[in-house]
Formats: sequence, structure tokens, C-alpha cells
Amino acid sequence: MRRKLLVILLLLAGALLGALAVLGVAATIAGHRFEARYAAEEAELRRQGLAGRTAPGSTPAEVRDLPATVRRYLEVTDAARRPPLRLAALRQTGSLRAAADQAWMPFESEQLYATEPPGFVWFARARVAPGVHILARDAFVGGRGSMIIRLLGLVSLADATGPELDLGAGLRYWGEIIAFPETVRSPYLTWEHVSDRQARVHVRQGELEMTATVDFDEAGYPVAVHAPRYRDVAGRSVLTPWSGHSRDWRLLDGRMFPTSWESVWHLPEGDLVAVRMRVTHVRTE
Repeated sequence: MRRKLLVILLLLAGALLGALAVLGVAATIAGHRFEARYAAEEAELRRQGLAGRTAPGSTPAEVRDLPATVRRYLEVTDAARRPPLRLAALRQTGSLRAAADQAWMPFESEQLYATEPPGFVWFARARVAPGVHILARDAFVGGRGSMIIRLLGLVSLADATGPELDLGAGLRYWGEIIAFPETVRSPYLTWEHVSDRQARVHVRQGELEMTATVDFDEAGYPVAVHAPRYRDVAGRSVLTPWSGHSRDWRLLDGRMFPTSWESVWHLPEGDLVAVRMRVTHVRTE
């Protein structure tokens, strides 16, 4: 009887190991396909960015019309001497969570921005548990946002598009791209004075329109963007106050750049920091 039980246990263990091996192979193949899709989207955005027109340089009169906070930002970064920006690539590490009572998930990511047409693609691999990961791709292309999230590259957790995501991805793009001072004179942007530490930026990109308030620090660098943004709450999109912080401006790959980023939801019960990120590399073309 004991020998029979042992045989059964060995057979079950073998079956389990076989199933895990099959799952591991399937996850590896799915992961390669996911990354290949991102690589193709990145290559296409790169092609569009290199082929797109570059914005003409600002005239002295146009610069004088900017709010004082924005003019100072251009001055402290010596933006007038920089060549037009077509593409920018980042590498990042960080952690994310969906709720305050959830554990932080560490991730590594990479991101490509194009300035004309305005857009980005972002790829991240987040660790849920030992041996278990999530693959995520966030994009803003042609004025449209999209998000794909898959567990082990196999199980779809999100595959979203729509007006709410267009707004969210657009806010992310325009809130982040102004870390490159060459972009503040983009023809899609109109700036308005608020105070000696704040300016309001109005974005009009095709059918997409949005407004955000930008905070500047004592040194003249933008350190936060504030705007209403849609947040998923139990499957519903709820317009929620949101801030994107860009701190710790340092010399990185030959330019001053914010190396610490945070995404924060301002909820009735208190602020929820949803994403913390360190920028480890930046390259521009």
C-alpha cells in the first residue's frame, strides 16, 4: 500500500514538474512575442520621429511672450543652443502599485519619445513574486493612448484604449516631455502665467485638448505637473486629481535631467503614490 502511494505521489510530482516546464516554455515564447511587438512599435515611432519635421527655432519676441518661469527654465538649461529634438530614449528602474494596501512591484523599463509626431512607447517588466512577472506596454501614438498588461506574457490583465486613456497617455507624454527644454516651444503648447513659481500649459493636439499646471523650483526647473486624469476604480474610469513629480535634477549623459519621477493620485482618503521611478539613462537625437 505504501509503495503504491509512493508511486502515485511520484507520478503526480512528475506531472506537476512537466506542467511547470511547459508553462515556463510557453511564458518564454509569449515574452519574446510581447517584446518583439514592442520593438516593432518602437522602430515605427523612431522612423516617424526621424522623418517628421523639426519645429522652427523661437524668435526673441516669442520667447519674451512666455511666462517668466518658462523663460527662466530655457535660460538655466541653455536651451537656445541645443539642436532641435527629434527622439529621446530613457532607461528606468522603479516600483509600482495599484492601491495603498498593495505591495510595491519592482520593475525595469525603457521608453522612446518622438516630438513630431508627438508620441511615446514604454515597455516594463515588473516582478510580482519569485519567478512571476508582468509585462506592460504603454503608448501614446497619433494622439491615441493604449495599454497592454500580461501576466507572464500569457494572461491578459489589461488591453485598453479609448478617450479616457487618450487623455491619460497625453498627460503623461506632455508632462514628461517638458523635461527636455527644447520642447516647451512646441506648436502644440500655449503657456499662461500663474505665479512666480507656476505656469499653466494648454495642449491642443488634433482632437485632443488638455490643460495642466506646472510647478518650477528655485533653480528654475519644472518639478511637478498637476491635472485631472482618469483612474480605474473597480472597472470604472473616474476623473481624479493627479500629479506627476520630476525631482533631483542632475547632470545625466551631458544634460540636466530629473532623475526621480513619481505619479501621485490625490484621493479623498489621502495621496496615493502609484509609481516611483529612477531615470538611469537618457539619450537624445
